[in-house]
Amino acid sequence: MNMLKLDHVTYITVKKQLILENLTATLPAQAITTLIGPNGIGKSTLLKLITHELTPSQGTVTNRAKQIAYLPQHHSIFEPLTVEALLTLIHPELDPLIIDALELRDLLAQPFLKLSGGQQQLAWLGYILHQNPDLIVLDEPTTFLDLRYQHLFLNALNHLQQNRQLTVLMVLHDLTQAFQISDYLWVLDPKAGLISGQPETLQDPTWLSQVFQTPLTLVTTATNVSIVPKIQIKKR
Repeated sequence: MNMLKLDHVTYITVKKQLILENLTATLPAQAITTLIGPNGIGKSTLLKLITHELTPSQGTVTNRAKQIAYLPQHHSIFEPLTVEALLTLIHPELDPLIIDALELRDLLAQPFLKLSGGQQQLAWLGYILHQNPDLIVLDEPTTFLDLRYQHLFLNALNHLQQNRQLTVLMVLHDLTQAFQISDYLWVLDPKAGLISGQPETLQDPTWLSQVFQTPLTLVTTATNVSIVPKIQIKKR
């Protein structure tokens, strides 16, 4: 079952700068899809087109979800709310599955602004999940988190997605994380446009090296496949 559809979508800014050109793809429902690509290629712009913050210059975005919850790269809160007050801004009832998965139970009475950056990001995820959205859109949600909170955030998201059959579209920079957590990938290729597929069909290090203009290699273990840069260190 497919949800949202991009049909030959192009976006040109008011200053006539071409950002995205002729993108076509469908977003699978009840799955995690991760959008990857080099910096400056238009990933955040594409998310804004999907969430209706921007309108395509050409082409269409159809079959949008009725309720979209969007967590941008930069977000802030100005009122002195507790974590519980933030989570219940939209719906008054706390969801125990969300609270426990995000390890927020002991933080409910804490002022949001007193939390660490990692705890705040978990609270923001809890906030949008409590909206019961049809589509969750996350723009680089783990970029500023340390390894512990990256792991906690993605594991909790994966657990909740499977439990509630959520539809998730997010941007990640860490290719290993993207390939491990995703049911599907959207790859913004500077030459070929938007390429979509399941992770196992897109694990071509030669092609990915061209997309990211960086030599990449696959490191395979008994349980995981990692995609990492080929680093050449010259020792004195």
